[in-house]
Amino acid sequence: MDDLVLLHAFPLDARMWDVPGARTPSLRGSGEPDLTTVARGVLAGLDDLDQFVLGGCSMGGYVAMALLRIAPERVKGLVFVDTKHTADTEEAAANRHAMADRVEREGVGDWLADSMVPNLLGPDASADAEALTRAMILDQRAEDVAWWQRAMARRPDSTGVLESLDVPSLVLVGEHDQLTPPAVAAKLAVTLKHSTSERIEDAGHLPPVEQPAEFRARLERWRTQVGI
Repeated sequence: MDDLVLLHAFPLDARMWDVPGARTPSLRGSGEPDLTTVARGVLAGLDDLDQFVLGGCSMGGYVAMALLRIAPERVKGLVFVDTKHTADTEEAAANRHAMADRVEREGVGDWLADSMVPNLLGPDASADAEALTRAMILDQRAEDVAWWQRAMARRPDSTGVLESLDVPSLVLVGEHDQLTPPAVAAKLAVTLKHSTSERIEDAGHLPPVEQPAEFRARLERWRTQVGI
């Protein structure tokens, strides 16, 4: 799977992926918050690949959509995990800015993990999944968390970008996802021309963390079916 690029969720890192052989870059931004900056950074690390299968979970999906605006010809397949293609509502954007401001004031701490973990994981998540999720959150730099939130708050609607694509795509969503529930994933799937949409049972917003073996199996089966 050395042609598979997987982009992590917020506010996590590459440890969320347990997919041997996949490229899992750390997402970093600088300057004015804009996910296009992150997408360009991802592309800069893929000069040895003419084309690749691009996947992203949550924020990683938003970055994937930003990359598609820059270099759609580089992407031969897409994997969207618990993400959406629409822009934030005013309320959602305001909540992101509020968190960014608090992180800058107080730093990353238990308050952030305590507020996010229940929304990220399903009700039956294992202790190991919870421990890993908390560890990833607590390891992030405050400046990155604030930057990511502000960049996501200003991301545009990606409907037109996705409708113009002519590549196979896999849309996965956790059965118990509270942040981008199955109904949202269904809307994303119908926006794509050649999509396969599947629900992963006993998972919330982070199926690759909660159900890593099932996530790998779904991914490998889809790649075999579509021949990429």
